[in-house]
Amino acid sequence: MPPPVDMAASVRRTLTGATSHAVPAGVRQVDEPARLSPPHVEFLGLPFCLLNLDETVQSIVARSQESFAYVVTPNAQHVVAVHEQREVLLDIYRNAWLSLCDSQIVRGLAALEGLSLPLVTGSDLVAALLAAENARPATSRPRRFLVVGPDVAIEQTLRARYPHTSIDVLPAPLRLVQRGDLRLEVASACVQRSWDVLLLCVGAPAQEMIAALIAERGCKSGVALCVGAAVDFITGRRTRAPRFLRQLGLEWAYRLVREPARLWRRYLVESPKIFRIFLKTHRRGAADRNASLLRGTDFL
Repeated sequence: MPPPVDMAASVRRTLTGATSHAVPAGVRQVDEPARLSPPHVEFLGLPFCLLNLDETVQSIVARSQESFAYVVTPNAQHVVAVHEQREVLLDIYRNAWLSLCDSQIVRGLAALEGLSLPLVTGSDLVAALLAAENARPATSRPRRFLVVGPDVAIEQTLRARYPHTSIDVLPAPLRLVQRGDLRLEVASACVQRSWDVLLLCVGAPAQEMIAALIAERGCKSGVALCVGAAVDFITGRRTRAPRFLRQLGLEWAYRLVREPARLWRRYLVESPKIFRIFLKTHRRGAADRNASLLRGTDFL
């Protein structure tokens, strides 16, 4: 098997004028206007962004002053949910401005297809954005962060950790997945507030649905990030796995041991379905490549 192609590095070389590698056979590059969206490739039926963490932070900071856009962070469970609820979720993920790989499992499967996806987790992204904003000169116009989901007590913790950052918290009700009326209330409340970066921390798929509703309701500017429990991790309410476990792709096991009652179904029943999805798409891709060779045409 050929080594994974580092598509992100290829894109960076392209932007700096150097020669880039070709997209691996069987992997479709998503065609999107360069001004509107950084480069993505399609894998397992979803687009995945090719920017690394630093580039993602820079892109979000720049976009926060422009027209509204939202960011999704699909992991293995998200991919499964999209395949099982295509009519509800597929367009939401496809319409995201950025779709960031938040899973070592997804990244590992992509490597088997010869594709190197940058890993940009929601927790790392939020921490980097807040740290960058906190370090900005006091003379600069502050970017306003609105955190949706946690209780207001977390606001004091965030402000203590990032004293030079404008942070507000908007608590969200429970049962957002089941109740569309509550999702609409949260989306409306977000549209009525002033912010540059919106952190939607209410869990998937409710946070992605709310982001889409915000877009539908005509939000003028800012970037919404669907980042789940990211704020809980950076404030210490929940503990992330040690770095070596994260690098081995075992953060899920660490979290399962710590919260078995809440997470056993997610990690032992739902997320493993991604392997079946991978095998299905892999076989389909191989069949399409063989057919294109027989026709003498380019698969892409």
